[in-house]
Order: sequence, then C-alpha cells, then structure tokens
Amino acid sequence: MEKLKRTIAAVLMTTICLSSLTACGKTHQSETYHQRGPLDIQKVTYLVYSGWVNEVDMYVITSDLKGEKYTIYPDANKAYDYLNGELPPEHSDENPYEGYEVTEFEIDELQWSSIVNVMTRVNFMELDEDMSTKDLIDDGASYYIRVETSDGVHTSGGYMAGYDDNSDSTRFARAREMLENATKGV
Repeated sequence: MEKLKRTIAAVLMTTICLSSLTACGKTHQSETYHQRGPLDIQKVTYLVYSGWVNEVDMYVITSDLKGEKYTIYPDANKAYDYLNGELPPEHSDENPYEGYEVTEFEIDELQWSSIVNVMTRVNFMELDEDMSTKDLIDDGASYYIRVETSDGVHTSGGYMAGYDDNSDSTRFARAREMLENATKGV
C-alpha cells in the first residue's frame, strides 16, 4: 500500500512538472507573439479650455523634443478646430482680445519617454472620443488630447474629462497628468 502511494505521488509530481514546463513554454511563446511595445508617437497635442476665463491653452509636443504653447484668445463669433490646426489671426495690439501668442519650449528625452510610456500603458488609442464627465459641474474646464502615431491619429477628451470614477476616466486622467507635468512652467 505504501509503495502504491509513492508511485501515485511520483506520477502526480511528474505530471505537475511536465505541465509547468509546457505552460511556461506556451506563456513565453504567447508573449513573443502578442507583446505590445511602446506607441510610435510623432506628435501630442494637449488642449485646455478654461471654464472661467476666455482663454484656451494648446500645447503641441513632437518627437524631436520641441514644443509650442499657444495661448489663444477666442473670438466669440467664430469657431476654430484648434486640434486640426485652425487658429484665429495672430494676436496684435490692434485686436488685444482676440488671436493667439506662441511660446516655444523644449522637453528632455526622459519627459518624452514618460509621455510615450504613459500613453502606451493607458492604451490611449482605445479611449472613447467623448470622455466628458457625467456629473453636473459648473464652470469646469474641458481637456482634449490628440495623439498622432505612425499608425494613425486618435483624439479623446471633453468637459471635465478624467474626473469620473471609472477605469476609462482614470486612464485619461493619467495621460492628462503626464502632459501637465511635462508642460508645467511653460
């Protein structure tokens, strides 16, 4: 009886070991074929409409580590698609309450890598286009992010985007926070 127990135990141990080795091989193979690397981001545009001020801030950061901050004073009678490059005429003394001003800046390689890593980690390209909050909030800001990769372009954002209590909103908030950190002080 004791010999039978040892034989059964040995067979079970052998089966477990073989199963483990087979499973490890399969895991390794699936990681090789389904592993997702960082996004090949060419340009990121971050747009903030303040809820209480007639001013729009737009940051454009490119993979060459260059950035531009557009401070836009919108014309109440016209609508521009800022994310697609539409801007009012440049700001001038003749028209001090309309137009835009540009400030150039640079980011370092670590900041760019962090942006790419966060956009990849939160799977930004899969977020809904409209991430507006479901809560009633007065005088809040609107946030939009547009990511251009070698494979395509995706825009996500909306009124108080990133402030709801769900996973998609949290993902958007993490992407937004990374961009705010990269553009702080500009």
